[in-house]
Amino acid sequence: MRFRRNRYFQLATTKLFNHASAHSRDVVSNSFILNMKLFEDIERTFLGPAEHNENSFDYYQRSARKDISIIRETLNEWFNSYPQSEKKELKNSFKKHFDDCFYELFLFQLFTKLEFEIEIHPELKNSSKRPDFLIKRDDLKIYIEAKTFKNKSKKEEAIERKINQFYDNLSKLELKGFLLKLDTVTLKNNKQPSTRGLIKNIETTFKNLDHDLVTNRISKEGLEGIPEFVFENEDLLLIIKPIPILDKGNSKSRPIGMYPFQSFWGTGGDSLKEAISMKAKRYGKLEHPFLVCINTLDIKTSNTDDIENAIWGSLAVSWSEDPNNRNEKLIRKMDGLFMDKTKPRLTNLSGVLVTKVYPHNVPSANYWLFEHPFSDNKLNFDLLGMKKSNVKNDAINTIVGDNLNEILNIAPNWLNPDLENNQESTS
Repeated sequence: MRFRRNRYFQLATTKLFNHASAHSRDVVSNSFILNMKLFEDIERTFLGPAEHNENSFDYYQRSARKDISIIRETLNEWFNSYPQSEKKELKNSFKKHFDDCFYELFLFQLFTKLEFEIEIHPELKNSSKRPDFLIKRDDLKIYIEAKTFKNKSKKEEAIERKINQFYDNLSKLELKGFLLKLDTVTLKNNKQPSTRGLIKNIETTFKNLDHDLVTNRISKEGLEGIPEFVFENEDLLLIIKPIPILDKGNSKSRPIGMYPFQSFWGTGGDSLKEAISMKAKRYGKLEHPFLVCINTLDIKTSNTDDIENAIWGSLAVSWSEDPNNRNEKLIRKMDGLFMDKTKPRLTNLSGVLVTKVYPHNVPSANYWLFEHPFSDNKLNFDLLGMKKSNVKNDAINTIVGDNLNEILNIAPNWLNPDLENNQESTS
C-alpha cells in the first residue's frame, strides 16, 4: 500500500506540474502573440536596393533605407490592430506570400478606418468554404473576398524567376565608367542561364572600351552611336550596350542601367474578368451583400480605361445608317463583367473593388468601386463613403468620395516628409 500511495502521489504531482507548465506556456504564448510584430526590431545597416529575386519580406526586414523604414513602421502599426488569434498565421504567410498578405492587411486597415468591425474567415451557413472577411457596422454586414491579380501563368512566373536570377548574377559585374543597357535577353531553354565565363567576358570587353570615345560618339550620333555587343552561350542570347557615366573612374553597385523593353498586344481585361468571376462563384448565394476586392498588379490593366472596359464592357462606335444623320456615338459592348450578350451575370455579387496598391504608394493608389446594376444581393454603396461608379438611367455615373490618403489618414508625401517641411520653411 505504501508503494501505491507514493505512486498516486507521484501521478497527482505530475498532473499538477503538467497543468501548471501548460498554463505557464499559454501565458508566455499569449504574451508573445500580444507583443508580436510583423517586422522585428533589429539593427539594420543595408541601404541598397532589393535583389531582383529577393523575397520581399526579407528585404523589408533587413533594409535600413528611410522610405522602407516608414513602410515597415506603418505595416507594423496595421499588424498591431489585427486580431491576436490571427497574427501568427498571417505573419508566417507574409514570409511566403507577401503580395497576398499585404493586400489582406491593407483591406483590414481600410475597412477599420471606415469604422467597420471585422471578422476573419467567417463561417457560412451553406458552405464549408470561408470568405476572407465579414465586415459589420450597425445593421450593415458585407462579405469580403480578396484577390491579388498578376495575370501570369506558372510558366511565365518560372521564366521571370530565371531571368531575375540572371539579373542578380549579372549585378556582380564591376564596370568602371559605364552602366549596362540590356537590349535583348533571350532564354534558349528551360535551364537557369549560366553566367560562367560571361561576367569575365563582359568585364574584359568594357575594360577595353574608351570612355571618351563612346561619349563623343553619343554626343555626335545620339543613341545610334552606342556600340553593341553580343554574348551568347548554350543557355541564352544577350545583346548589351555601354552607357557612359560622368565619373569614368567610378563603378556602380548596380551595373544594370536599362532593362529590355516589354511589349504586348491588347489588355488584361479578359483575364481580370475571369479572376473576379472565379471569386464571385466561389460561395454561391450569400445572406449578406458580397464584395470582391481585387488588387491588380498587372501592367496590362494599368489605367482607368482598361479596368472600366473589363467591368462595364469594351468601348465601340455606334452610328445610324441614315446618311443625313449618322448620329455617331460611343457605346459599351455587352462583354463586361456584369452583363453578357444574353443576360446579367454574377448576380450574387453586390459589387467589385479594384485597386492598384503597393506598399510604397498606399496613400496615392488608385481604386475603383463598381456597383453591380443587376445584383440580387443589393448593397447601399453610399454607406461606404468611397468614390464609386454605378448605372443610373442607362448611364454610367461616377460619384465622388474620399481618396485613400483621406481614409487611411496618411499624407501623400509620407515617404518624404522632409519635402513638405522644406517647402513650409521656404514659404
